[in-house]
Amino acid sequence: MRNILLAFVSVILFGLILFTGLLNSSSKDARLPFYFYPNGVIGLAHGEYKELIGTKLDLLEYEISRKLVDTEASYSYHFYGKEGSIVKEVKFVTISAYQVLKDFAWDIFLSLLYFSVAIWFFFYTRDLFIFLLFGSFSSFFLFHFFLLAFHDFVFPFFFFFFFNAFLILNVSFRLRGKEIPSRWMAPQVIFSLVGAFVGASQKANPDLFQFLALNGIYFNLFASLFCIVQLLFHTFRNPTQIQAVFKKASLILGFSMITLVPFILSRLSDPEAVLMIRPYLIIAFLVFPILMVFGTYTYSLVPVQIAFSSSLISIYSILILTFCYLFGLEFFVRWNPELLGKYQQEWNLLYVVISAYFLSPLNNKLYKWIDYWSFRKNPQLHTALEEMSVMIGAPISMRATINNLIRRIVEALSVKKLQVLIPADRFQGTDLRNINFIRIPYNSEIWSYFEGHTEVTVTSHLAYGLGIRESVFKFLNQLEVQIAYPLFDFEKGKEVIGVFLVGAKNSRRNFTLGELRFLKECTRLASLLIRNYALLIDEVERKRIVRDLNMAAILDKTVHLSELETIKSTNVGYFSVPAVGISGDYMDILKISPKKQLLFLGDVSGHGLGSGYLVSAVRGIIRKYLDQSPYLPDIFRAINLFLIERYRGSEFMTSIAGIYNANDSSFSFVNAGHTPPICIRKGGKIELRTETQRVLGVLPTEYKLLTVHLNPGDKLVLFTDGVTESFDENENIFGEESLLKLLQENHSIDAQSLAELVRKTLQDFRNNKEPSDDLSFICLEVTEMKC
Repeated sequence: MRNILLAFVSVILFGLILFTGLLNSSSKDARLPFYFYPNGVIGLAHGEYKELIGTKLDLLEYEISRKLVDTEASYSYHFYGKEGSIVKEVKFVTISAYQVLKDFAWDIFLSLLYFSVAIWFFFYTRDLFIFLLFGSFSSFFLFHFFLLAFHDFVFPFFFFFFFNAFLILNVSFRLRGKEIPSRWMAPQVIFSLVGAFVGASQKANPDLFQFLALNGIYFNLFASLFCIVQLLFHTFRNPTQIQAVFKKASLILGFSMITLVPFILSRLSDPEAVLMIRPYLIIAFLVFPILMVFGTYTYSLVPVQIAFSSSLISIYSILILTFCYLFGLEFFVRWNPELLGKYQQEWNLLYVVISAYFLSPLNNKLYKWIDYWSFRKNPQLHTALEEMSVMIGAPISMRATINNLIRRIVEALSVKKLQVLIPADRFQGTDLRNINFIRIPYNSEIWSYFEGHTEVTVTSHLAYGLGIRESVFKFLNQLEVQIAYPLFDFEKGKEVIGVFLVGAKNSRRNFTLGELRFLKECTRLASLLIRNYALLIDEVERKRIVRDLNMAAILDKTVHLSELETIKSTNVGYFSVPAVGISGDYMDILKISPKKQLLFLGDVSGHGLGSGYLVSAVRGIIRKYLDQSPYLPDIFRAINLFLIERYRGSEFMTSIAGIYNANDSSFSFVNAGHTPPICIRKGGKIELRTETQRVLGVLPTEYKLLTVHLNPGDKLVLFTDGVTESFDENENIFGEESLLKLLQENHSIDAQSLAELVRKTLQDFRNNKEPSDDLSFICLEVTEMKC
């Protein structure tokens, strides 16, 4: 209903433009009873003057007669045609606006028809290129009417005359499934603007008008011939189903009817052929939309999207500077043309220097403005991105995190589906059960196409493609995918490790620039998760090799505590089991004063040798700050900035750390996306502190302290997600409920015994299966109250 309303409003606006132009251009002055172009060629006549169509009026004689006009007198005019000079007596008459509309009824109808077809393509098929083609034709018909009837609107007439040819060239690529770079549009628009400006500024020069008009005809003819030849070539070179052949034949016939055939008719020496051009063109342009719809509907019904890119910013900047230049010229022409003629070269040089100086700042300003109004001002998208940034460090399994990420993106974009395409050969060891992933052979032509394309792939742009493009189009079309967005491993350059396959929006609308920007940010998070998930499984398979690489030295720094010191009135039990020889978990238990005990537990993304070195670096940062001031928010802020600056979002870490103060029996802690601490009260009651803050290594964050009070007999448990995400031989997960039940049933035993019981229970649950993630566990027990 909204699309119908917008189409109706567009038609009303079209009518207002027509009516306003008619009022501004019509005149009550006497004029000749036929219509001619500014170069004197008669384009439309009726009755006894019909034979003059195609002949050329002596413009000098006409201008003299206009100044001495007398509607009661007759004048003999010279007309020049292919058979030489013709002399005919013609009277000046007064033609009403109604009569003008009647004479150009077909031109106005064609303009309105093509405008309606353009609106239909835009709202119902989302085909931008064909929408522009029909919209340009509609504008050309309208301004051709004003030009022929009133010698006005020369600038838009020439602009759309030349721009039509460029659009035909663009559509010729579009019809063969070729990608059309958005940077092409800037020089096309600029060339058309220059031609229109020259034609409008010299409209009193009939020779220049004829030169531009003739070259415009040749340019449109060349564009149509190029399109026709390309379609013929691919039709015969790649014979397909008979239906596809008919569709291409209809496109060939359509472009031939509106350019090639009328050009041939205009070159015939027979005067009757010249008289037939206008009736023929009316019929041809009435049939053309039918042929275009028939020849393109198989892919036009798939919405077309244009992705936001830096090249569009450059185009916007160039257009702004171009319009400023034209506005400046127009100002000088109207204000002081003699001054412009005298200093034309200096003005051009000055403007080039100014444009070069302001182009980069203008690009930056436009980028920030578009980014703000399309993305950052959208609370739904911005909030969703913030939630997903926290989500990737949530204390749940990687499998659940990926599923939640996909679900959140689908909700934010309101799309029908979202799947992730990955090469099966590269991720052989990755368990993808219950994840919305699609595997594809690494050596298949589909994956080869995506691996070589680092930009967004729009399904409809691949329609009528040949070879690999045709295969990719069928693959995406069968999956009902609208756009495919690559996922990169930025540590290896722009290597494609997966592809987001995004379905159509539920509303069938285009994706906005903000939604495309949001999707781009989501791919960065998804790339990080997929890469770490694959590394997690792959490193487990290669654990025996990793154990031989400097294991002993790093193991002492990452798993083993050099010396366990505890304060009075507390007992501490712990264990740490690496998934490979080197742990990606960081554990520290330190006595920082006679009354204060520090517990620090962290989980680095991935594990193995690389994570071991990262844990060592984090350990160094913590020890440095503990020597200065044991304030946990400062320590977390330092670790966060180190990860951001050193790894630029490719590595992150969850962590929980707290200080138990025996003076007031409080445990003050910071939780950065880690599993929640568990408080076991003396009678066996379980309490979870689920408050959490942003994971380390994603965005700059100010961390805050939280507090829990511990009474004598209470225990506090800290653990990494490897404990609850242990899997048995049947891929059943141990889970948080099982851990809570185990702790509640055994709340009365001491801290170290409880740690040993948890470790033994997990080992029995896995039934000697190697752990898929590092396991770390700390239990702090308060034995007595100290004053």
